Amino acid sequence: MQRERAARRAAEAIVEGSTRELFVHAERLRLLETIAGACNLGQDPAAALKITLEQVCGFTGWPVGHVYMRKRGRRAVMASEKIWWALDGTVAAEFGEISERSAFAAGVGLPGRVMADKTAIWVTDVTVDDNFLRAEAARRCGLRAAFAFPVLVGEEVAAVLEFFSYKVVEPDDSILRTMAQIGAQLGRVIERSRAEAEIKARNAKLVRAVKEAEAQRIAAEAASRAKSAFLAVTSHEVRTPLNAVLGLAEGLARTPLSPQQKPLVDGVLESGGMLLRLLNAVLDLAQIEAGKRSAQLEAFELRSAIDAIARVWSPRAREMGVHLVVDLSALPDDCTLVSDKGKVEQTMINLLSNALKFSPADSQALLVVGAQQRKGRYQVRVEVIDQGPGVAPADRARIFQAFEQSESGRQVGGTGLGLAICAGNVASLDGTIGHDQADDGRCRFWFEFPADAAQAAGAISADAPYEPAARPLRILAAEDNAANQQVLRVLLDPLGVDLSLVEDGLAAVEAMQEGAFDIILMDANMPRMDGVAAVRAIQALGGSAEATPNFMLTANVFDADISRYRAAGADGVLKKPIDVSELFAALASAAERIEPLDRAVS
Repeated sequence: MQRERAARRAAEAIVEGSTRELFVHAERLRLLETIAGACNLGQDPAAALKITLEQVCGFTGWPVGHVYMRKRGRRAVMASEKIWWALDGTVAAEFGEISERSAFAAGVGLPGRVMADKTAIWVTDVTVDDNFLRAEAARRCGLRAAFAFPVLVGEEVAAVLEFFSYKVVEPDDSILRTMAQIGAQLGRVIERSRAEAEIKARNAKLVRAVKEAEAQRIAAEAASRAKSAFLAVTSHEVRTPLNAVLGLAEGLARTPLSPQQKPLVDGVLESGGMLLRLLNAVLDLAQIEAGKRSAQLEAFELRSAIDAIARVWSPRAREMGVHLVVDLSALPDDCTLVSDKGKVEQTMINLLSNALKFSPADSQALLVVGAQQRKGRYQVRVEVIDQGPGVAPADRARIFQAFEQSESGRQVGGTGLGLAICAGNVASLDGTIGHDQADDGRCRFWFEFPADAAQAAGAISADAPYEPAARPLRILAAEDNAANQQVLRVLLDPLGVDLSLVEDGLAAVEAMQEGAFDIILMDANMPRMDGVAAVRAIQALGGSAEATPNFMLTANVFDADISRYRAAGADGVLKKPIDVSELFAALASAAERIEPLDRAVS
């Protein structure tokens, strides 16, 4: 009987042990499932950590749980996240305060040891552990056993969860293994949270970048508008008096002059023409920056253009103590080509100006121009050679960029724009520009460009004005500037035309209502009614008024201005200062219409 009772008790113990193991296993599975659900469904690591503290304390029966998070600085430490769970709802004040204000480096204290070892650690009694820095506070609060486990994100310990018991408890490997599984699940939550935070940060950075880019775009557009407005005003304010200078000089050139007076007037016209082309070139830099470089092609005789440059710059060279020599031995006698005269002249002038600026006193500057013709096209090469310091090989590429200067360039001053404009000019001519040394070692800047040979044309020029029609050409000109009115009289009165001058656009519209004209010359900026509004009003009159050729004669000649004039109904645009050949060509076109129109009226 005793043996039967012993066997029965043994069997009951086995059943009880198996049942307890089954229960613990089931509770462990429930613990893992609960925490896995919190980790998979939740986006907030703090919420998942808090749930984990509650579930682990409930599973183990241990009364206190606490979270430390990794903090980055000069060195990584574990610091309290102030996330707690306590069985009775409270944490001993002293232990909680010490824990929350303590930070643990790797290897220091329970959190630091877990961070260093990257594995779970069990302490049987914290009050006697040499590496538990909160031992005295734990003793006073009745805490004894502890275990902690890491939350790993990759190879980094992102957090440490620690738990405490009021009793001394021997290590339980099964609990530590379970905690390792929980740490892996929590690691995925923190990793996902970090990824989302990084995405949000990147998105915020992108939004800021977009806003900054938009602000910069708006600022750039405002700056561009301000620059365009400034250039437009500057262009108009310079062109208006220059129109008077060149127009009156042109009128003076058509009067009888003494041998002493003619070269003086020619000098005014040549220098004024260069000034006009330089004014146009100043505006080119904005177009170069905007990538809108285009050549204004016209036929001109290259030798004559160079002679004019030499006449203007030779006295300047003498003033600077430099002897300017022009070598045209490789240039055909009659080298009339089709290219952009302004850009060619400006590039020569800029290179000559630099050569004189860098040349020492009592030295020589040499301008060499040659051209080879083949199959109706010229290949022109221009060289400017001086005895200055030259440009170091390392600087030769960048000196053709805006605002870039060599050391010697900074010493003599300047804006650093001259060579950039030259490079833009030559590029618009489909040419090349560079710097090297001449055969004798002197500094040499050069540029080459192709150009068509000019064909003979019957274009009307300043020296051969239009042929008078059967009756005087009736011209209506709207111009508010007295000097420019005088220029029109000086240029047009000798032609025997019937010129009617009014001072604003409204007066021009009234004149068109009262009489007929063969051509209208319309200024843009005028009081009462500007030129664009006047053109529209005249177009609205219909009949012969609408059919009358209408040309804007203005100093506002930006591309946007010209588009605006055309849209209003202008047939063409004549720039100020007046190009006499273009003016006479417009008059000749109007004169050709007179006889057919007169016959139709009769």
